[in-house]
Amino acid sequence: MTKNKKTSKAKSPDTAEKQKNTEEKLRYEEQRFRACVAHSSDLIVLLNLEGNITYINPAIESVLGFKPEEMIGAGGFDLVHPDDLKFLVDSFNTLAGDANAPVIKGEIHLHHKDGGLRTLEVAVSNLVHSNVVESVIFNCHDITERRQAAKALLEREEQYRLITENTVDTITIFDMNLHIVTYVSPVIRNRRGYTVEEATSQTLIQMLTPDSLERASKLFADQLALEASGTADPKRTLLIELEENCKDGSTIWVEVAATFLRDNNSKPTGLLTLTRNITDRKRAEQRLKETLDSLSKAFASTIKVMVATIEMRDPYTSGHQSRSADLAGAIAMEMGLDQDRIEGIRMAGVIHDIGKLSVPAEILTKPSKLTSIEFSLIQEHSRTGYEMLKDLESPWPLAEIIYQHHERMNGSGYPRNLKGDEILMESRILAVADVVEAMASHRPYRPTLGIEAAVEEIEKNKGILYDSAVVNACLKLFREKGYQLN
Repeated sequence: MTKNKKTSKAKSPDTAEKQKNTEEKLRYEEQRFRACVAHSSDLIVLLNLEGNITYINPAIESVLGFKPEEMIGAGGFDLVHPDDLKFLVDSFNTLAGDANAPVIKGEIHLHHKDGGLRTLEVAVSNLVHSNVVESVIFNCHDITERRQAAKALLEREEQYRLITENTVDTITIFDMNLHIVTYVSPVIRNRRGYTVEEATSQTLIQMLTPDSLERASKLFADQLALEASGTADPKRTLLIELEENCKDGSTIWVEVAATFLRDNNSKPTGLLTLTRNITDRKRAEQRLKETLDSLSKAFASTIKVMVATIEMRDPYTSGHQSRSADLAGAIAMEMGLDQDRIEGIRMAGVIHDIGKLSVPAEILTKPSKLTSIEFSLIQEHSRTGYEMLKDLESPWPLAEIIYQHHERMNGSGYPRNLKGDEILMESRILAVADVVEAMASHRPYRPTLGIEAAVEEIEKNKGILYDSAVVNACLKLFREKGYQLN
Protein backbone atom coordinates (compact mmCIF):
# COMPACT_ATOMS: atom_id res chain seq x y z
CA MET A 1 0.00 0.00 0.00
CA THR A 2 1.51 3.19 -1.09
CA LYS A 3 1.27 6.55 0.68
CA ASN A 4 -0.70 9.33 -0.98
CA LYS A 5 1.67 12.10 -1.98
CA LYS A 6 0.49 15.71 -1.82
CA THR A 7 0.99 17.13 -5.21
CA SER A 8 1.16 20.82 -6.18
CA LYS A 9 0.44 22.24 -9.49
CA ALA A 10 3.35 24.22 -10.86
CA LYS A 11 2.66 27.81 -11.93
CA SER A 12 3.13 28.59 -15.55
CA PRO A 13 5.81 31.16 -16.42
CA ASP A 14 3.15 33.64 -17.67
CA THR A 15 1.20 33.43 -14.42
CA ALA A 16 4.27 33.95 -12.30
CA GLU A 17 5.27 36.93 -14.40
CA LYS A 18 1.82 38.50 -14.06
CA GLN A 19 1.86 38.03 -10.27
CA LYS A 20 5.26 39.60 -10.05
CA ASN A 21 4.13 42.62 -12.08
CA THR A 22 1.05 42.98 -9.92
CA GLU A 23 3.09 42.91 -6.72
CA GLU A 24 5.50 45.49 -8.10
CA LYS A 25 2.63 47.70 -9.16
CA LEU A 26 1.07 47.44 -5.71
CA ARG A 27 4.39 48.32 -4.07
CA TYR A 28 4.76 51.29 -6.41
CA GLU A 29 1.22 52.50 -5.70
CA GLU A 30 1.80 52.08 -1.98
CA GLN A 31 5.04 54.06 -2.17
CA ARG A 32 3.33 56.80 -4.19
CA PHE A 33 0.43 56.89 -1.74
CA ARG A 34 2.78 57.14 1.24
CA ALA A 35 4.76 59.91 -0.53
CA CYS A 36 1.57 61.86 -1.18
CA VAL A 37 0.41 61.42 2.39
CA ALA A 38 3.82 62.28 3.80
CA HIS A 39 4.05 65.50 1.80
CA SER A 40 0.43 66.57 2.21
CA SER A 41 -0.19 69.84 4.05
CA ASP A 42 -3.39 68.32 5.44
CA LEU A 43 -3.20 66.35 8.66
CA ILE A 44 -3.95 62.62 8.07
CA VAL A 45 -4.50 60.32 11.08
CA LEU A 46 -5.33 56.60 11.25
CA LEU A 47 -6.99 55.16 14.36
CA ASN A 48 -7.31 51.48 15.09
CA LEU A 49 -10.57 50.11 16.41
CA GLU A 50 -9.42 50.83 19.98
CA GLY A 51 -9.17 54.53 19.07
CA ASN A 52 -5.39 54.74 19.20
CA ILE A 53 -3.22 56.43 16.61
CA THR A 54 -1.46 53.93 14.34
CA TYR A 55 -0.29 56.46 11.75
CA ILE A 56 0.02 60.22 11.53
CA ASN A 57 1.72 62.15 8.70
CA PRO A 58 4.48 64.80 9.15
CA ALA A 59 1.92 67.61 8.76
CA ILE A 60 1.22 67.17 12.48
CA GLU A 61 4.30 69.25 13.23
CA SER A 62 3.28 72.28 11.15
CA VAL A 63 -0.38 72.05 12.21
CA LEU A 64 -0.16 71.20 15.93
CA GLY A 65 3.55 71.45 16.77
CA PHE A 66 4.08 67.75 17.62
CA LYS A 67 6.43 65.30 15.93
CA PRO A 68 4.81 62.15 14.47
CA GLU A 69 6.69 59.86 16.82
CA GLU A 70 5.26 61.73 19.82
CA MET A 71 1.73 60.83 18.74
CA ILE A 72 1.99 57.20 17.56
CA GLY A 73 0.13 54.98 20.05
CA ALA A 74 -1.55 57.96 21.75
CA GLY A 75 -5.29 58.22 22.14
CA GLY A 76 -6.89 59.61 19.01
CA PHE A 77 -9.08 62.07 20.90
CA ASP A 78 -6.53 63.41 23.41
CA LEU A 79 -6.08 66.75 21.61
CA VAL A 80 -9.75 67.35 20.82
CA HIS A 81 -11.49 70.34 22.41
CA PRO A 82 -14.27 69.18 24.80
CA ASP A 83 -16.94 70.94 22.72
CA ASP A 84 -16.07 68.75 19.71
CA LEU A 85 -15.39 65.46 21.50
CA LYS A 86 -18.90 64.01 21.18
CA PHE A 87 -19.05 64.68 17.43
CA LEU A 88 -15.72 62.92 16.79
CA VAL A 89 -16.41 59.94 19.07
CA ASP A 90 -19.86 59.44 17.53
CA SER A 91 -18.36 59.67 14.04
CA PHE A 92 -15.64 57.15 14.96
CA ASN A 93 -18.15 54.66 16.40
CA THR A 94 -20.41 54.94 13.36
CA LEU A 95 -17.60 54.33 10.88
CA ALA A 96 -15.99 51.57 12.97
CA GLY A 97 -19.24 49.64 13.17
CA ASP A 98 -20.49 50.05 9.62
CA ALA A 99 -18.29 49.26 6.65
CA ASN A 100 -20.77 51.03 4.38
CA ALA A 101 -21.04 54.22 6.39
CA PRO A 102 -20.56 57.37 4.30
CA VAL A 103 -17.86 59.98 4.87
CA ILE A 104 -18.66 62.27 7.79
CA LYS A 105 -17.58 65.93 7.60
CA GLY A 106 -17.40 68.66 10.20
CA GLU A 107 -15.37 71.39 11.87
CA ILE A 108 -13.34 70.75 15.03
CA HIS A 109 -10.82 72.43 17.31
CA LEU A 110 -7.57 70.74 18.37
CA HIS A 111 -5.09 71.78 21.02
CA HIS A 112 -1.71 72.99 19.74
CA LYS A 113 1.46 72.09 21.56
CA ASP A 114 1.90 75.77 22.51
CA GLY A 115 -1.47 75.71 24.31
CA GLY A 116 -3.45 77.44 21.60
CA LEU A 117 -6.33 76.11 19.55
CA ARG A 118 -6.40 75.34 15.83
CA THR A 119 -9.57 75.14 13.77
CA LEU A 120 -9.76 72.31 11.23
CA GLU A 121 -12.18 70.98 8.65
CA VAL A 122 -12.33 67.19 9.07
CA ALA A 123 -13.50 64.39 6.80
CA VAL A 124 -13.80 61.01 8.59
CA SER A 125 -13.98 57.72 6.64
CA ASN A 126 -13.06 54.07 7.18
CA LEU A 127 -10.55 51.68 5.65
CA VAL A 128 -12.27 48.35 4.92
CA HIS A 129 -10.73 44.97 3.99
CA SER A 130 -12.88 41.88 3.24
CA ASN A 131 -15.91 43.83 4.42
CA VAL A 132 -14.28 44.38 7.81
CA VAL A 133 -13.28 47.81 9.09
CA GLU A 134 -9.53 47.90 9.77
CA SER A 135 -9.01 51.61 10.59
CA VAL A 136 -10.80 54.91 10.74
CA ILE A 137 -9.03 57.73 8.85
CA PHE A 138 -9.26 61.40 9.72
CA ASN A 139 -8.31 63.93 7.01
CA CYS A 140 -7.97 67.39 8.58
CA HIS A 141 -7.45 70.72 6.77
CA ASP A 142 -6.22 73.67 8.90
CA ILE A 143 -8.58 76.66 8.46
CA THR A 144 -7.49 78.61 11.55
CA GLU A 145 -6.28 81.67 9.63
CA ARG A 146 -9.37 81.66 7.44
CA ARG A 147 -11.66 81.53 10.46
CA GLN A 148 -9.65 84.26 12.22
CA ALA A 149 -9.87 86.45 9.13
CA ALA A 150 -13.61 85.82 8.89
CA LYS A 151 -14.01 86.66 12.56
CA ALA A 152 -11.97 89.86 12.17
CA LEU A 153 -14.08 90.79 9.14
CA LEU A 154 -17.28 90.28 11.09
CA GLU A 155 -15.92 92.39 13.93
CA ARG A 156 -14.98 95.18 11.51
CA GLU A 157 -18.37 94.97 9.87
CA GLU A 158 -19.99 95.27 13.29
CA GLN A 159 -17.83 98.29 14.07
CA TYR A 160 -18.76 99.93 10.76
CA ARG A 161 -22.41 99.13 11.38
CA LEU A 162 -22.27 100.77 14.80
CA ILE A 163 -20.51 103.80 13.33
CA THR A 164 -22.95 104.25 10.45
CA GLU A 165 -26.00 103.68 12.64
CA ASN A 166 -24.88 106.04 15.41
CA THR A 167 -23.17 108.87 13.54
CA VAL A 168 -25.13 112.12 13.23
CA ASP A 169 -24.19 112.33 9.55
CA THR A 170 -26.06 110.27 6.98
CA ILE A 171 -24.13 107.84 4.79
CA THR A 172 -25.66 107.10 1.40
CA ILE A 173 -24.47 105.06 -1.58
CA PHE A 174 -25.86 105.74 -5.08
CA ASP A 175 -25.39 103.85 -8.31
CA MET A 176 -23.58 105.60 -11.17
CA ASN A 177 -26.86 106.89 -12.61
CA LEU A 178 -27.94 108.42 -9.28
CA HIS A 179 -31.23 106.58 -9.81
CA ILE A 180 -30.83 103.86 -7.19
CA VAL A 181 -29.88 104.23 -3.53
CA THR A 182 -28.07 101.02 -2.66
CA TYR A 183 -27.52 101.97 0.99
CA VAL A 184 -28.58 104.65 3.45
CA SER A 185 -27.78 104.73 7.16
CA PRO A 186 -30.70 104.57 9.65
CA VAL A 187 -30.08 108.13 10.89
CA ILE A 188 -31.99 109.23 7.77
CA ARG A 189 -35.17 108.92 9.84
CA ASN A 190 -33.95 111.56 12.29
CA ARG A 191 -32.94 113.89 9.47
CA ARG A 192 -35.74 113.65 6.91
CA GLY A 193 -38.41 111.53 8.64
CA TYR A 194 -38.23 108.62 6.19
CA THR A 195 -37.47 105.01 7.08
CA VAL A 196 -34.52 103.30 5.42
CA GLU A 197 -36.90 101.40 3.14
CA GLU A 198 -38.67 104.60 2.10
CA ALA A 199 -35.42 106.49 1.54
CA THR A 200 -33.85 103.76 -0.61
CA SER A 201 -36.88 103.81 -2.92
CA GLN A 202 -36.64 107.55 -3.58
CA THR A 203 -35.08 109.27 -6.60
CA LEU A 204 -33.06 112.50 -6.53
CA ILE A 205 -36.14 114.33 -7.84
CA GLN A 206 -37.97 113.33 -4.66
CA MET A 207 -35.01 114.02 -2.38
CA LEU A 208 -34.02 117.53 -3.52
CA THR A 209 -35.70 120.85 -4.21
CA PRO A 210 -35.66 121.84 -7.93
CA ASP A 211 -32.77 124.32 -7.58
CA SER A 212 -30.65 121.84 -5.62
CA LEU A 213 -31.47 119.06 -8.08
CA GLU A 214 -30.23 121.21 -10.94
CA ARG A 215 -26.98 122.11 -9.17
CA ALA A 216 -26.33 118.52 -8.03
CA SER A 217 -26.97 117.14 -11.53
CA LYS A 218 -24.61 119.69 -13.08
CA LEU A 219 -21.87 118.90 -10.57
CA PHE A 220 -22.21 115.16 -11.23
CA ALA A 221 -22.18 115.67 -15.02
CA ASP A 222 -19.07 117.84 -14.76
CA GLN A 223 -17.34 115.17 -12.67
CA LEU A 224 -18.23 112.41 -15.15
CA ALA A 225 -16.72 114.55 -17.92
CA LEU A 226 -13.60 115.00 -15.81
CA GLU A 227 -13.42 111.23 -15.29
CA ALA A 228 -13.70 110.68 -19.03
CA SER A 229 -10.82 113.09 -19.64
CA GLY A 230 -8.48 110.90 -17.60
CA THR A 231 -7.17 113.90 -15.62
CA ALA A 232 -9.33 113.48 -12.51
CA ASP A 233 -7.84 112.84 -9.08
CA PRO A 234 -9.41 109.51 -8.05
CA LYS A 235 -9.17 110.45 -4.36
CA ARG A 236 -10.91 113.82 -4.67
CA THR A 237 -13.86 114.77 -2.48
CA LEU A 238 -16.68 116.96 -3.78
CA LEU A 239 -18.48 119.43 -1.50
CA ILE A 240 -21.86 120.98 -2.18
CA GLU A 241 -24.68 122.52 -0.14
CA LEU A 242 -28.15 121.28 -1.06
CA GLU A 243 -31.73 121.69 0.13
CA GLU A 244 -33.55 118.41 0.85
CA ASN A 245 -37.23 117.58 1.12
CA CYS A 246 -38.53 116.06 4.38
CA LYS A 247 -41.47 113.73 4.90
CA ASP A 248 -43.47 116.39 6.78
CA GLY A 249 -43.23 118.79 3.81
CA SER A 250 -40.47 120.97 5.25
CA THR A 251 -36.97 121.33 3.83
CA ILE A 252 -33.53 121.26 5.40
CA TRP A 253 -30.12 122.42 4.23
CA VAL A 254 -27.33 119.87 4.13
CA GLU A 255 -23.63 119.87 3.33
CA VAL A 256 -22.74 116.88 1.16
CA ALA A 257 -19.23 115.44 0.87
CA ALA A 258 -19.14 112.97 -2.02
CA THR A 259 -16.50 110.61 -3.39
CA PHE A 260 -16.56 107.92 -6.05
CA LEU A 261 -16.45 104.23 -5.13
CA ARG A 262 -14.09 102.38 -7.51
CA ASP A 263 -13.31 98.84 -8.64
CA ASN A 264 -9.84 97.27 -8.82
CA ASN A 265 -9.22 99.11 -12.10
CA SER A 266 -10.08 102.47 -10.49
CA LYS A 267 -13.27 102.69 -12.55
CA PRO A 268 -16.13 104.47 -10.70
CA THR A 269 -18.88 102.05 -9.64
CA GLY A 270 -20.95 104.25 -7.36
CA LEU A 271 -21.08 107.45 -5.32
CA LEU A 272 -20.58 107.55 -1.54
CA THR A 273 -21.97 110.61 0.21
CA LEU A 274 -21.67 111.88 3.77
CA THR A 275 -24.46 114.33 4.51
CA ARG A 276 -24.56 116.75 7.43
CA ASN A 277 -27.55 118.85 8.48
CA ILE A 278 -26.51 122.54 8.35
CA THR A 279 -29.97 124.08 8.61
CA ASP A 280 -29.17 125.88 11.86
CA ARG A 281 -25.94 127.21 10.39
CA LYS A 282 -27.71 128.46 7.27
CA ARG A 283 -30.34 130.19 9.38
CA ALA A 284 -27.63 131.81 11.48
CA GLU A 285 -25.84 132.92 8.32
CA GLN A 286 -29.08 134.41 7.00
CA ARG A 287 -29.66 136.30 10.27
CA LEU A 288 -26.07 137.53 10.15
CA LYS A 289 -26.51 138.66 6.54
CA GLU A 290 -29.69 140.53 7.44
CA THR A 291 -27.87 142.20 10.34
CA LEU A 292 -24.94 143.15 8.12
CA ASP A 293 -27.31 144.46 5.46
CA SER A 294 -29.02 146.58 8.10
CA LEU A 295 -25.69 147.88 9.39
CA SER A 296 -24.53 148.49 5.85
CA LYS A 297 -27.62 150.58 5.13
CA ALA A 298 -27.09 152.54 8.33
CA PHE A 299 -23.42 153.00 7.44
CA ALA A 300 -24.36 154.13 3.92
CA SER A 301 -26.83 156.62 5.36
CA THR A 302 -24.12 158.04 7.61
CA ILE A 303 -21.79 158.35 4.63
CA LYS A 304 -24.45 160.16 2.62
CA VAL A 305 -24.86 162.68 5.44
CA MET A 306 -21.08 163.25 5.46
CA VAL A 307 -21.00 163.69 1.68
CA ALA A 308 -23.91 166.11 1.73
CA THR A 309 -22.21 168.16 4.46
CA ILE A 310 -18.98 168.40 2.44
CA GLU A 311 -20.73 169.39 -0.77
CA MET A 312 -22.83 172.04 1.00
CA ARG A 313 -19.61 173.72 2.15
CA ASP A 314 -17.89 173.29 -1.25
CA PRO A 315 -20.44 173.38 -4.07
CA TYR A 316 -17.71 173.38 -6.72
CA THR A 317 -16.76 169.85 -5.76
CA SER A 318 -20.40 168.72 -5.74
CA GLY A 319 -20.51 165.27 -7.29
CA HIS A 320 -16.70 164.98 -7.41
CA GLN A 321 -16.56 162.29 -4.77
CA SER A 322 -19.36 160.15 -6.23
CA ARG A 323 -17.92 160.41 -9.77
CA SER A 324 -14.47 159.53 -8.46
CA ALA A 325 -15.98 156.59 -6.58
CA ASP A 326 -17.75 155.29 -9.69
CA LEU A 327 -14.60 155.55 -11.81
CA ALA A 328 -12.47 153.91 -9.10
CA GLY A 329 -14.97 151.03 -8.89
CA ALA A 330 -14.94 150.62 -12.68
CA ILE A 331 -11.11 150.56 -12.72
CA ALA A 332 -11.05 147.97 -9.92
CA MET A 333 -13.53 145.80 -11.81
CA GLU A 334 -11.48 146.09 -15.01
CA MET A 335 -8.42 144.95 -13.02
CA GLY A 336 -10.29 141.84 -11.84
CA LEU A 337 -10.45 142.66 -8.12
CA ASP A 338 -13.00 140.72 -6.10
CA GLN A 339 -16.41 142.23 -5.44
CA ASP A 340 -15.77 142.94 -1.77
CA ARG A 341 -12.66 145.03 -2.51
CA ILE A 342 -14.51 146.87 -5.26
CA GLU A 343 -17.27 147.77 -2.79
CA GLY A 344 -14.67 149.03 -0.30
CA ILE A 345 -13.04 151.20 -2.99
CA ARG A 346 -16.42 152.69 -3.92
CA MET A 347 -17.20 153.41 -0.27
CA ALA A 348 -13.82 155.09 0.26
CA GLY A 349 -14.31 157.06 -2.94
CA VAL A 350 -17.54 158.73 -1.89
CA ILE A 351 -15.92 160.10 1.30
CA HIS A 352 -12.27 160.48 0.25
CA ASP A 353 -12.39 164.27 0.75
CA ILE A 354 -14.20 164.15 4.11
CA GLY A 355 -11.17 165.80 5.72
CA LYS A 356 -12.06 169.02 3.89
CA LEU A 357 -14.65 169.59 6.59
CA SER A 358 -11.77 171.06 8.61
CA VAL A 359 -10.76 173.47 5.82
CA PRO A 360 -12.43 176.92 5.87
CA ALA A 361 -15.16 177.20 3.23
CA GLU A 362 -13.70 180.42 1.83
CA ILE A 363 -10.47 178.59 0.97
CA LEU A 364 -12.33 175.72 -0.70
CA THR A 365 -14.33 178.14 -2.87
CA LYS A 366 -11.60 180.75 -3.47
CA PRO A 367 -11.65 181.67 -7.20
CA SER A 368 -8.05 182.87 -7.35
CA LYS A 369 -4.77 181.06 -6.85
CA LEU A 370 -4.22 179.71 -3.34
CA THR A 371 -1.36 180.91 -1.19
CA SER A 372 1.19 178.37 0.03
CA ILE A 373 -0.37 178.44 3.51
CA GLU A 374 -3.86 177.89 2.08
CA PHE A 375 -2.60 175.03 -0.07
CA SER A 376 -0.92 173.47 2.98
CA LEU A 377 -4.25 173.58 4.81
CA ILE A 378 -5.95 171.77 1.94
CA GLN A 379 -3.19 169.16 1.84
CA GLU A 380 -4.00 168.32 5.45
CA HIS A 381 -7.43 166.98 4.45
CA SER A 382 -6.02 163.45 3.88
CA ARG A 383 -4.61 163.30 7.41
CA THR A 384 -7.73 164.88 8.89
CA GLY A 385 -9.94 162.40 7.06
CA TYR A 386 -7.88 159.55 8.53
CA GLU A 387 -8.27 160.95 12.05
CA MET A 388 -12.03 161.28 11.57
CA LEU A 389 -12.46 157.69 10.36
CA LYS A 390 -9.73 155.67 12.09
CA ASP A 391 -12.02 154.49 14.90
CA LEU A 392 -14.96 153.77 12.61
CA GLU A 393 -15.74 150.03 12.44
CA SER A 394 -15.86 148.95 8.82
CA PRO A 395 -15.21 145.80 6.74
CA TRP A 396 -12.66 147.83 4.73
CA PRO A 397 -9.59 149.95 5.67
CA LEU A 398 -11.42 153.17 4.73
CA ALA A 399 -9.35 155.46 6.94
CA GLU A 400 -6.03 154.20 5.51
CA ILE A 401 -7.28 154.32 1.90
CA ILE A 402 -8.28 157.96 2.36
CA TYR A 403 -5.01 158.73 4.18
CA GLN A 404 -3.02 157.50 1.16
CA HIS A 405 -5.04 158.70 -1.84
CA HIS A 406 -2.66 161.61 -2.56
CA GLU A 407 0.49 159.49 -2.29
CA ARG A 408 2.43 158.81 -5.51
CA MET A 409 4.42 155.80 -6.73
CA ASN A 410 7.76 157.69 -6.74
CA GLY A 411 7.27 159.03 -3.21
CA SER A 412 6.48 162.61 -4.28
CA GLY A 413 2.94 162.59 -2.88
CA TYR A 414 1.62 163.65 0.51
CA PRO A 415 1.22 163.58 3.47
CA ARG A 416 3.75 160.76 4.22
CA ASN A 417 5.73 160.48 0.98
CA LEU A 418 4.90 156.77 0.65
CA LYS A 419 6.02 155.00 -2.52
CA GLY A 420 5.55 151.75 -4.46
CA ASP A 421 4.19 148.83 -2.48
CA GLU A 422 3.89 150.98 0.63
CA ILE A 423 0.70 152.36 -0.92
CA LEU A 424 -2.49 150.28 -0.77
CA MET A 425 -3.77 149.14 -4.17
CA GLU A 426 -7.13 150.68 -3.24
CA SER A 427 -5.40 154.04 -2.72
CA ARG A 428 -3.49 153.75 -6.01
CA ILE A 429 -6.80 153.20 -7.82
CA LEU A 430 -8.51 156.08 -6.02
CA ALA A 431 -5.55 158.37 -6.79
CA VAL A 432 -5.93 157.87 -10.56
CA ALA A 433 -9.73 158.24 -10.42
CA ASP A 434 -9.38 161.42 -8.30
CA VAL A 435 -6.93 163.05 -10.74
CA VAL A 436 -8.93 162.16 -13.86
CA GLU A 437 -12.23 163.40 -12.40
CA ALA A 438 -10.66 166.60 -10.98
CA MET A 439 -8.98 167.56 -14.28
CA ALA A 440 -12.12 166.84 -16.27
CA SER A 441 -14.33 169.00 -14.00
CA HIS A 442 -14.71 172.74 -13.41
CA ARG A 443 -12.93 174.30 -10.42
CA PRO A 444 -13.30 177.77 -8.79
CA TYR A 445 -9.79 178.73 -9.93
CA ARG A 446 -9.92 177.27 -13.48
CA PRO A 447 -12.28 175.94 -16.14
CA THR A 448 -12.43 172.23 -17.01
CA LEU A 449 -9.33 170.84 -18.70
CA GLY A 450 -11.26 168.02 -20.41
CA ILE A 451 -11.07 164.25 -20.31
CA GLU A 452 -8.36 164.05 -22.99
CA ALA A 453 -6.00 166.18 -20.91
CA ALA A 454 -6.79 164.01 -17.90
CA VAL A 455 -5.98 160.70 -19.62
CA GLU A 456 -2.83 162.22 -21.16
CA GLU A 457 -1.70 163.21 -17.66
CA ILE A 458 -2.00 159.72 -16.22
CA GLU A 459 -0.53 158.11 -19.36
CA LYS A 460 2.49 160.45 -19.30
CA ASN A 461 3.16 159.67 -15.64
CA LYS A 462 2.36 155.96 -15.74
CA GLY A 463 4.82 154.07 -13.55
CA ILE A 464 6.15 157.39 -12.17
CA LEU A 465 3.31 159.00 -10.25
CA TYR A 466 0.60 156.45 -10.93
CA ASP A 467 0.48 152.63 -10.80
CA SER A 468 0.96 151.18 -14.31
CA ALA A 469 -1.73 148.50 -14.01
CA VAL A 470 -4.24 151.05 -12.72
CA VAL A 471 -3.46 153.50 -15.54
CA ASN A 472 -3.77 150.76 -18.18
CA ALA A 473 -7.19 149.74 -16.84
CA CYS A 474 -8.35 153.37 -16.77
CA LEU A 475 -7.13 154.08 -20.34
CA LYS A 476 -8.91 150.93 -21.56
CA LEU A 477 -12.17 152.12 -20.00
CA PHE A 478 -12.09 155.50 -21.76
CA ARG A 479 -10.46 154.55 -25.09
CA GLU A 480 -11.88 151.09 -25.74
CA LYS A 481 -15.06 150.78 -23.70
CA GLY A 482 -16.45 154.30 -24.00
CA TYR A 483 -16.58 155.04 -20.26
CA GLN A 484 -17.96 158.48 -19.41
CA LEU A 485 -17.97 160.51 -16.20
CA ASN A 486 -21.59 161.09 -15.19
